[in-house]
Amino acid sequence: MATLLPARPAEPASGFSLVECLIAVAIFSLGLLGAGALITERLKESRAAHSYFLAEMLAQDLVARIGANPSAAGGEELGAWQRQAASALPGLQCEVTALGGAPPAYRVEMRWPAGADDAGRLVLWVGR
Repeated sequence: MATLLPARPAEPASGFSLVECLIAVAIFSLGLLGAGALITERLKESRAAHSYFLAEMLAQDLVARIGANPSAAGGEELGAWQRQAASALPGLQCEVTALGGAPPAYRVEMRWPAGADDAGRLVLWVGR
């Protein structure tokens, strides 16, 4: 003969269900993707800022050379500066235009590839 066991009282469910765990993992993954995208964007901006910094330093050097020797705006001195600048900032193109006048004034325009979707540009006026 079989004996019947007394029925246990029902216990409330506790813990997480599989669906709740999957939703939590999905939300966490989206947060990680967002953080990764943010870090990538900041690295791009940091690289662009560094190229602008280098261009500014090179421009200050050129302005100092032109200020010390106005004939440095063309010829051998400019060629030496451009070789130095090209090694520091690859792809740099510099154009120095004499504006004339007394004392002589110059327009210095620098362009370089700053990133995949951006090009750096810096324009300076020296003199006057």
